[in-house]
Amino acid sequence: MFNFDENTFLSQEKKALEIRPDVEKAIDSEYKKGFKNVFFVGVGGSTSAQMEMEPIIKSRSTLDVYVENAAEFVTRGNKRFSKDSLVVTSSVSGDTVEIVKAIEYAKEKGARVVAFVKKNGTPVANLADYPILNEAGNTYFWYALTLRLMFLNGEFPDYDKFFKELDSLPAALVETKKQAEKKAAEFAEKYWNEPMQYFIGAGNMWGWAFCYAMCLLEEMQWMRTKSIHASDFFHGTLEVIERDTAVVLFKGEDETRPLAERVEKFVPRVSSKFTVFDTKDYELKGISPEFRGLLSPRVMEAVCERITAHLENHRKHPKEIRRYYRKLTY
Repeated sequence: MFNFDENTFLSQEKKALEIRPDVEKAIDSEYKKGFKNVFFVGVGGSTSAQMEMEPIIKSRSTLDVYVENAAEFVTRGNKRFSKDSLVVTSSVSGDTVEIVKAIEYAKEKGARVVAFVKKNGTPVANLADYPILNEAGNTYFWYALTLRLMFLNGEFPDYDKFFKELDSLPAALVETKKQAEKKAAEFAEKYWNEPMQYFIGAGNMWGWAFCYAMCLLEEMQWMRTKSIHASDFFHGTLEVIERDTAVVLFKGEDETRPLAERVEKFVPRVSSKFTVFDTKDYELKGISPEFRGLLSPRVMEAVCERITAHLENHRKHPKEIRRYYRKLTY
């Protein structure tokens, strides 16, 4: 595959999977103490991870969970938030301004904070009651935390089975990348300089559509995009789709798949630049059918990594380059 180191990827995934014991220790302790509700607080990419977890909780759990934008959480507040709330957040850098302020706000209210962070000694690591450290990233942090909460609440009895099978996911994702390579390369070659692209998702795939359009393409490739939920597509966005408008649909395998299928039926009628990426096209050896919907965002993330690799090449734009982000004061 172009610009892909399989051994490095597998090594990082293995390290990332090691996060579970630390998450379990924190969540088991907090569940035993008791809490009234849970607040997932994020901004940017961390918000998208929470958007992927929220549909899982809504469809499977009675836990009282709220997803909050960190900046709004601090400036607007939430009357349901109190000292009896549990806050969960993440910051890969450990110094994201909005996250640091949100933790400080939560601590002032007397709430307890669980936070993923990649680096020790950072503001987030120092402020959180439970800093969960993992240099390989937070890929599995949100799964471990969300599903552990549900397991303790008697709502995810297959917890142990799920995480046993999750050991097979890194190798399955490598195969996904290999299978997606040709289509990803063709997509990047065709659309690398498109003036505007629309990315559509539903359910837990909506969070990834939001993240890929904003964090990967807008921030890292300076491409103009818009992410739209499949159910909202028919209430405005469809009117600006024309024959030469590029539209991308991310199809997952959770309960909201019919919403994506509705978009899939309509868009080809008005656009000649419509692309569908469907997680169902990939085998995921070692993963049971009942877990595929939960893992759809990770499968699509693997596919999109191959798209991004080829976009970097066509656009001559390494994804590390920024003009403004963390370059200017704002």
